[in-house]
Amino acid sequence: MAASSSGGPSKPQELEARVITAAQDIINRLAQSLQQPNTTCIPNAEHSHEHSGGQAQTPKDTVQTEMARSFPGFFTKKRGKNRFSPLQSSALMPKSSKPFSVYIYLVNKGCTNTPSATEELQLSQAGLGKRSLILTDDMSHTMVNKKIKEEYPKMDGVQGWLLHKSSGGQGRRKLVAIPPDVNGYTGRLIRNVSSAGKTLLYVVPLQQDLDLTPLPSDAAEFQTMPKASCQVCKESMPLHILALHVNNCVKSQSTEEEDETDVQLLSVMNSPSFCREPLDMKQDMKECPICLCCFPVNEIAQHASLCGERPEDTSTHMTDVYVSTDSECSVPSNRTDPLTDLVSEADVLQWLSSQVDTSKDFRICITRNDLVQRGFIQWQRQKKGSPVNKLHVTFIGEAGIDTGALSKEFLTEMMHGIETRLFEGSGKKGKSPVYSISDLENSFYRTAGGVFSVSLAQGGPPPCFLRSWCYQFLATGNFDALQLTKDDVDDTEYRSLIEKVEVADNLTDLTEDIVSCGYTGLVKLDKRDSIIRSIVVHATVRLTPMLQQIRNGMKIYNLLEVIGRHESLCSNLFVPRDENDDTAPDADYIMSILEPELSERGSPRHAKENAIINFFQDFLENLESSGLCHRPVTDQDKDKKSCEYGIQDHQDQDQEEHWNSKHQPPRMSVPAIMQWLTGQRHKPCLPSERANFKIHVRFEHQCKDMMPEHYICYPLVSACTNTIFFPVAHMNSYTEFTEVMTTAVTMGRDFSRV
Repeated sequence: MAASSSGGPSKPQELEARVITAAQDIINRLAQSLQQPNTTCIPNAEHSHEHSGGQAQTPKDTVQTEMARSFPGFFTKKRGKNRFSPLQSSALMPKSSKPFSVYIYLVNKGCTNTPSATEELQLSQAGLGKRSLILTDDMSHTMVNKKIKEEYPKMDGVQGWLLHKSSGGQGRRKLVAIPPDVNGYTGRLIRNVSSAGKTLLYVVPLQQDLDLTPLPSDAAEFQTMPKASCQVCKESMPLHILALHVNNCVKSQSTEEEDETDVQLLSVMNSPSFCREPLDMKQDMKECPICLCCFPVNEIAQHASLCGERPEDTSTHMTDVYVSTDSECSVPSNRTDPLTDLVSEADVLQWLSSQVDTSKDFRICITRNDLVQRGFIQWQRQKKGSPVNKLHVTFIGEAGIDTGALSKEFLTEMMHGIETRLFEGSGKKGKSPVYSISDLENSFYRTAGGVFSVSLAQGGPPPCFLRSWCYQFLATGNFDALQLTKDDVDDTEYRSLIEKVEVADNLTDLTEDIVSCGYTGLVKLDKRDSIIRSIVVHATVRLTPMLQQIRNGMKIYNLLEVIGRHESLCSNLFVPRDENDDTAPDADYIMSILEPELSERGSPRHAKENAIINFFQDFLENLESSGLCHRPVTDQDKDKKSCEYGIQDHQDQDQEEHWNSKHQPPRMSVPAIMQWLTGQRHKPCLPSERANFKIHVRFEHQCKDMMPEHYICYPLVSACTNTIFFPVAHMNSYTEFTEVMTTAVTMGRDFSRV
């Protein structure tokens, strides 16, 4: 036992020797397998050896067996978590990145917002715009840049670009830059910022401006796009270019056809056979009876169709005329701007009337009660027509049919109401707009501008009540504030303030009002002129919003353009004239346009008719000499006022004035009489209308025979035909005539008979 234990090897040493032997055997096997790889498929005696079992094994099987025996934890198949060989483990194999698609949009340098529809079309024609790229996560910035240059050849040579994405919202949105990471714009970064291709990314160059010139249809940028052929020129091109090409191609085709026709005509007129020799010298020629020139027989028909239309002064120089220009083969074009031919007010009004669209009616149905306020509202509510159409007015509850008189009466009332409600001032030198924010918010000033345009174009009265600086603003959009004086201030508050500053010995009490006008200097008596100047400028400049709204309303019929180009010519239509102005009708004018139908001269009826004509003339002259007059207030009116207000006449003057303005008929005047007769209180503006403007007078002698028991008759007026019927039996004296006429004018403005 002792010899055995001391002479034999121990177990650890024996195990170590076996491991070394196995390792050497493995190394030898591996070396042999590397030198002769075919031995794995064809066993050979030279490369095999005998094992203890006597079985021949290939090197691959031997290595696998030896490794499994030496390292069972690593090379044993199908055992738990370690069943896979390290050489076959997927962890050691490189993973292939899954590709994804992303849309990019190339815009020009400096683009800060998403392109509009027009810009998108321009970019697409230039080879820019939207494209789709296929990227992977493992792509570097260089690879991404190469992909972009392949899609956009115009990016070749661009030094530096940034990716952007649009912010939220609708319409044109702001572009927000996407900062690159350390490695630039990699595939992984683009996947993240685009939500795996769901978000459109914009490529914006940093330094170079891209060429936006439209590319030809066969450019490299359009090779992959769907194409179609033009039916005219048969050229194939992308769809977005074909959409624009179709119109141009059709136009160019028509132009070419016209040019071909012109060329044919030119060839006829300038053919080598053209001559002026007599007919008998050339048998194949015929002489034109118009120009007496010779042409070939087969061309004389074409020449004859054109020879009679050419200008007369070119008959002896026909060849030169038809060679010099192409357009002279037809009617010569002498087209000029029609606005340049306006030389008078009549020309302006005639041009405006030609701009009225008569295909539709601008219908307004309104009552006479509170006509101006209701007129503003109904003017704005119209939907089927517009002020550019022919105005057609219907007074609710009246039987009148508008053939022109009702429209003129409506425009007359509206113009008068606009002057009294939206303007203030004395009227001799014009008026200024009232500073009314409520009317401005209701767009009443804009409606007033529309009424101005329609009234001038459709026979209404002109708005000749504006101050010169107001008209200057309407014509040009500005006015010279340095030319304003204190007389141009119409606001009673500021006029009163100016008067106080002029007479004050101490301005301390007025400091707050002066400072509120924008004056920032010292409030002293020696600065009185500067203070007044500040008040004047403040009182006028604050009215510009009202004037601007009027100006916007005057765009109808291009009236703004007309007065802008002919400011001095149109001034009399907006600014009051001098005292010798004859635009307002007077008694002499009304009497001059009367056309009475008189009975037989020398008869009793003829004498009565002449007496009524004289009464009418005296009535008009008395109105003119006495100014304005009211219908006398009767006891019935007083009782109605007392019942309505519960007061007597002397108790409250303000309530009495309010009642008078509400219930008392309008004041009588010569223009009011003319409006009652014709529907308008102004003379016709156009000379042609003024020459044909007449008032027909008829006389009714048989009212007693038709209605024996009646005791009063009133004149009957037909404003559409400008005709008045006087009841002769009830106008035997001037007193009776005055009473009947006053009642008829003040109480009979409605159209109650047809």
